[in-house]
Amino acid sequence: MRSQKQQSIFNYRMIQLIILLCAVSLLALPYLILGEMSTHNILVDLGVQIGTLITFLLIITVIQRYSHTNKVFGLPNLSSTVLFSGLSLLIVYSLTRYLSDEPAYSHFVRVTILIRGIIILLSFLLITAVLWIDQEHFHVQRIQSYAIDKEREAIRIELNSLQQKFKPHFLFNSLNSISALTIVDPKKAREMIHLLSDFMRRAVQEDAQELILLSEEIDHLNRYVAIEQIRFGDRLIVTLDIQESALEKKVPALILQPIIENAIKYGLYGSLDDVEISISIKDFDNKIDVIVKNPFDQDAQRASAGTGYGLTSIRKKIYLIYGQQQQLETRAENGQFTTHLTIPIL
Repeated sequence: MRSQKQQSIFNYRMIQLIILLCAVSLLALPYLILGEMSTHNILVDLGVQIGTLITFLLIITVIQRYSHTNKVFGLPNLSSTVLFSGLSLLIVYSLTRYLSDEPAYSHFVRVTILIRGIIILLSFLLITAVLWIDQEHFHVQRIQSYAIDKEREAIRIELNSLQQKFKPHFLFNSLNSISALTIVDPKKAREMIHLLSDFMRRAVQEDAQELILLSEEIDHLNRYVAIEQIRFGDRLIVTLDIQESALEKKVPALILQPIIENAIKYGLYGSLDDVEISISIKDFDNKIDVIVKNPFDQDAQRASAGTGYGLTSIRKKIYLIYGQQQQLETRAENGQFTTHLTIPIL
């Protein structure tokens, strides 16, 4: 199935082909109607007209390229068409002197001089229209390409803005934990500093990429989980179930961390029990399906409700990259909070 862009290009090419075939047919028309001439005379006469047409093609192309006019039959195009129509007739008429000893050809020129002039003029007008269509198509494509480039740049800037807003939020929580650990467990504090340093270094590297392999995203997620497990100790249990084929697919950089941070927030904050967060990632139907489940105490969460910025940033990121909405769904029921993210595969 053709894309819209491919279909548009195909339609333009078909229009050009039809017009060019009409032009060639018009040039051959006098020979079909009135011809009884030798093959030599027909070839010479037709060759002169085609040569003039090719010369006209080259010159009108230059005129259209540098005249900056968007009118098919503007003054530059019309003046060139009339000039070359007259020039073509002059050359053909002059040819009769060279072939004056051929009565059939001289008679042919006299009888067809008017109709040949009209046909040549129409041929040149059709060729002008063909070139204009091609030029206009190129102009539209250039404008569309420029608009797409600008849109991509705006998306890149907004994605970067989302990342920069998210980092201080994560750093705030991590630094608070490090501050507490320096008093109760300096060794773990040092370990967490090293993990945080490695995490931030990788995050900066991935910031420069819009899409990364899921395997790279999982590595980054594991570093984040290691930091959180120092904060919460054995209370935090994270299980991963990942379909192997999904690891080679590309996903938005840093797309999973906000989901897991949200799961930790709803699962561990306000609770002293062990909490298991399950992460399932499957590859099917040309998309990556991510399901994250964690325990949820609705009464405990009312007191510590946040802004939900992490999940909001995911929705915005998916929309900016894929132009799709409703790819992230959440629900809380029967003491369990479920986050379902669908990532299209480009």
